[in-house]
Amino acid sequence: MKNKIAFVAVGQAGGNIGQLFEQKGYNVLYINTSQEDLDTLEKAKFKYHIPNGEGCNKDRRKAKQLVIDDFDQIAAEIETKIKSELIFIIFASGGGTGSGAGPMLADLLIDDGKTIGAMTIIPNPEESVKSHMNSYECFSELTQIPGLASCFILDNNNGDKLELNSRFVEDFCSFLDIPEKHKSVKGNIDKAEIIETLKAHGMAVVTRQKAQESAEVIKAIHNTPFAPIEGDRAVKYITASLSGNVRMADLEKDLGTPIDTFQTFNDENTICCVSGLNYPQTRLDIVYNKVSENKEAIKKNLAATHESTMKKDVNFLEDLEPEKKPATEKKPFSRRNIMSKYL
Repeated sequence: MKNKIAFVAVGQAGGNIGQLFEQKGYNVLYINTSQEDLDTLEKAKFKYHIPNGEGCNKDRRKAKQLVIDDFDQIAAEIETKIKSELIFIIFASGGGTGSGAGPMLADLLIDDGKTIGAMTIIPNPEESVKSHMNSYECFSELTQIPGLASCFILDNNNGDKLELNSRFVEDFCSFLDIPEKHKSVKGNIDKAEIIETLKAHGMAVVTRQKAQESAEVIKAIHNTPFAPIEGDRAVKYITASLSGNVRMADLEKDLGTPIDTFQTFNDENTICCVSGLNYPQTRLDIVYNKVSENKEAIKKNLAATHESTMKKDVNFLEDLEPEKKPATEKKPFSRRNIMSKYL
């Protein structure tokens, strides 16, 4: 699968996950507005610093503008460095560079005819209000991209973020290895079925569990590093290598009836990917509420940076300053529709 799937890691958090995939032998292109962040990726093969970027400090709009200004070169880097059937863009939803650039980059690459999925991260509830503002804005854009393939949404509320990253990459790579490592006279999963599973629009989860019974796997599916699955039983694919007494029918009974299932069997671990799920609205509502509950405090803090109690009837330099010319109105700058909707 290493010649069929590759990754574009955007921002620092994306880079952390990207390194784990590169260590597994997958092609990864690291993109960042911060040269300092890229310099920490000492063993990375492909790195690209967006010109004029010095980090975005959680400024999503700045990240978007930098990508717009340099998109042709970014697209060329992706085309030459990581040609693959399916590309996943990795980024944190609460940051600056990844949060701002991730959804727009996915949209633009889909418009260029590429098959693009996403891997992103929801901030821990204890993280800043700004992180939650960025996260909700990011998902507001991400969920509106109709051609997006599967979206894996890690939730930092589920534990230590580095441990969650590691567990996700291990489970995801185990899933990709199924066609080569898991063979059974009762049925097999081929590479095309893996790709088909990962192309499904909506949220996806993956888990690997040393289990003998279906109940253990079902529990693992609902206790993954990912955002919680909605209870609406909407699902497109369940693809699994089953072990012990684990049965696909039991998984369907819990998750819902998918459009199709792909299964094989092995004697060690059950590895399961569920895709075509609805986005985790219940979890995203918590993100929204965090911002909403602090709205008045945010307004107060913003106002405090502009208000002044200094006397306003003194202007010592007024007589010395030359007369200011009226500002000329800037002419609108036309860009492709996809870019314009992000600004």
